[in-house]
This record gives sequence, structure tokens and C-alpha cells, in this order.
Amino acid sequence: MATNESLSQTRTIDGMRYYVIDEDTVLPSVTTILGKFSDKSGLDAWRKRVGEDEANRISKFSANRGTVMHQMCEYYLLCEGDSSEKLKAAQTQIIPFCESEGFTDDEYHIGRKLFYNFYNSGTFDKIKKVVSVEETLHSKRMGGYAGRVDTIYLDENDNLIILDFKTSKKPKKDEWITSYKHQISAYYMAYWEMTGAQPSGGEVWISNESDMIPQIFKLNINDIKKYGKEFLLMVNKFHEQYKS
Repeated sequence: MATNESLSQTRTIDGMRYYVIDEDTVLPSVTTILGKFSDKSGLDAWRKRVGEDEANRISKFSANRGTVMHQMCEYYLLCEGDSSEKLKAAQTQIIPFCESEGFTDDEYHIGRKLFYNFYNSGTFDKIKKVVSVEETLHSKRMGGYAGRVDTIYLDENDNLIILDFKTSKKPKKDEWITSYKHQISAYYMAYWEMTGAQPSGGEVWISNESDMIPQIFKLNINDIKKYGKEFLLMVNKFHEQYKS
């Protein structure tokens, strides 16, 4: 199989991303597994409608402005101090990051706006203590999988929460984010397996370009059981199809 080993923690095999856990263990990423079994009919129809070049342009812009938002969230959450000190750290560090990545002014400004939707709405105030940021998690269930969760935090009641940030053009309906629920459930199960600590739940925070109000979708234990079971079936199916 063709491989790319330029990254220390990930490896691309036949166009799919895997995480290198140790010298004997390489596991498919959560997003790779979801990508193989998610319904792409709507995406395919959109690409056909707008054309490949335009679809690639929009996809690249969306990915880059999303990276800007995620990076600002990371800088903010990793900084010690009050909210103003955290904000200053995010504002200061994002500029050289965008320059080094070659992002456009539009990608920078839209990504920055998406971050500010969280900040200005007080959404970050839900976080009492950051447990980890960008932590790589893995599980051996059904053949195994791995992924990198955006944030794990303690809320005001000391509940342990698995959190992922997302971006969109406009607000999402609950029925549109099934893959996000599978992703959160995958991280939840892996964290519990690795640490022995069971999180209280999971959350998806979505910042959109249309308004300034972020959406917060919460997953309780029953949600995790449901979507976790569905995800593990995908993991098993993935390993059956890609045994080599």
C-alpha cells in the first residue's frame, strides 16, 4: 500500500488517515471511518451542481477559515489568566499562524469572526477547567480507531465533558449533525477506555457565519450509547473491508 510517513502521529494509507499509536499499532481515524459510511449523496449533488472547480474552492475556504477558528480556540483555552489575557493571546498568536499557513485575508477574518461568536456570547464561560486540548484518543474496540478531540473540560458542576468545535454557513438542525454525534461518541468511549474515567456527556459547539449566536448540541449518556453503538458497527465494517 502507498504510504506517507511525513507526519509523526498520522500516516496516510491509500488516501485514508491513520494514527500511529506505537510501533506495532496503526489505527484508522474517526473521520476516515465516518467518511466511508456517511451518506454523501447531498454533497455529490452539490459538487455536480456548482462544478468541481468551484466546489474545491469553497471547500478549501471553509476548511481554512475553520482552521483559523479552531486555532484561536486552542490559543485561548491554553492560555493561563483571565478572559482578557486569553483573548489577547489568541489575537496575538493567530496572525503569524495565518501568515505561515498562507491563509487569505478573507479566511482570517471569517475564521476570527467565528471564534468571536463563542467569545462574545459568553459560551467559553461554560468551561470551569480545561482538562486537555487536541488530545489523541484511541480504542481497541471492534478492531480499533483513533482521533483527536478538540477539548475535554470540566463545567461549573465539575462534569467531565467531551467537546468538539464546528463551523457552518448557517445554523444547523439537529437531524443534520448525526456524524458529529458519532464523532463525539467515539471520543467519549475512547477516553473512558484509556483513562477509566467516564465522562458525563458530550457537546458540539457550532459557530456559523449567518449570525452571532453559537449552537450547543448536548449528548447525554443515552445518546452516547445509541450513537456509540452505531459508530462501532462502522468500525467493525471498516476493518472487515480493509483487513490488509
